[in-house]
Amino acid sequence: MKHHLSTLSVLHYVYGVLICVIGFVLLSLVFFGTVLNSSWMQEEMGNAPPLFVGTFLYGLGWFLFILVEVHGVLNLISARMIDKRKGHTFTQVVAALNCLNIPFGIALGIFTFVVLGDKEVRMEYGMVA
Repeated sequence: MKHHLSTLSVLHYVYGVLICVIGFVLLSLVFFGTVLNSSWMQEEMGNAPPLFVGTFLYGLGWFLFILVEVHGVLNLISARMIDKRKGHTFTQVVAALNCLNIPFGIALGIFTFVVLGDKEVRMEYGMVA
């Protein structure tokens, strides 16, 4: 089961980068919110949306960006900790957070729990089996 740790580390790296890229896509909400609140939009459209719509999209975009980026960075940190055979509990917490994302996050989370729960892997981490 120890050879699964390197696979698990790579999967956490890939998943972390994927989540971070998705976070940058969410910045499009910030762009749309800014455009909706611009004076150009207000002048060009006769029936421009109310200002709170643009403000809401702007705030939502930044909130989701920060939330998703933190999740991605946690996965990258977890991958590094798996490489170093440290942070067993931290990796399990990140795996639990990954389980909130269907379907890839839950698959990675379950695989993480299975690998980290093995007796041989626990000994690799220096824990009492």
